[in-house]
Amino acid sequence: MRFVGRILLLIGLGATIFGGFNSYLSLRGTSEPEQVTLSALGAADGTNNTHLSISEFTVGEQFVIEASENGKWRRVWIPLMTPENAWPARPVIAYTDAAANEMELATILQRQALTGVVTNGMQSLGKNQREQFAIPYPGVNLDGALAFSIDHSFPSAVLMIPLTLIGLVFLVAGGGMYFGFFGGGGDE
Repeated sequence: MRFVGRILLLIGLGATIFGGFNSYLSLRGTSEPEQVTLSALGAADGTNNTHLSISEFTVGEQFVIEASENGKWRRVWIPLMTPENAWPARPVIAYTDAAANEMELATILQRQALTGVVTNGMQSLGKNQREQFAIPYPGVNLDGALAFSIDHSFPSAVLMIPLTLIGLVFLVAGGGMYFGFFGGGGDE
C-alpha cells in the first residue's frame, strides 16, 4: 500500500505544481496575447499580462545556449533590446526550446514580433544564465529579468484548474496511503 501511496503522492505533487503554475498563468493573462512593445513591457510599470506578443525589439549579440552532453541544443536564452540596442528598464530575456541549431534560431529571430508567455516563477533566468550573461553584458542587473518563453502556448483555465484539483486529490490520497492514515499502511 505504501508503494501505491508513494506513486500517487508523486503524481499528485507533479500535477499540482504543473496545474497550479499554469492556472496562475491563465488567471494572470488573456486568451489573446496582449500586443506590447519591448520598451512598454520593460518599463517599471509594464504590463502584468503573462500572454504577450512583443514587437519593436532587437536581439542582443550574445546568447546563452544550453546543450546536452552530446552537444544537442536544449534551450537558447536571448536578450531582447530596444530598437536603440539598449536594455529596457526591466530586462527581458526570451528563450526557446525549439531551436536545435543556428538556422532554426535564425528563423525564430527573423520575426517582427515574438508571441509567448512570461514564465517567471516556474522557469526564470537562473544563476547560471545570469553569470554567463554578465561576461558580455557587464553591469546589467538581470536579477529581476522577465523570462519570456517564445511560442509557449497559453494555458487554458478550463484544463488547468481541474488538473490542479486532481493533483491535490492524488496528493492527499497518496500521502494518506503512504503514511498509513487509510488503507492499512505499513506494507512495502
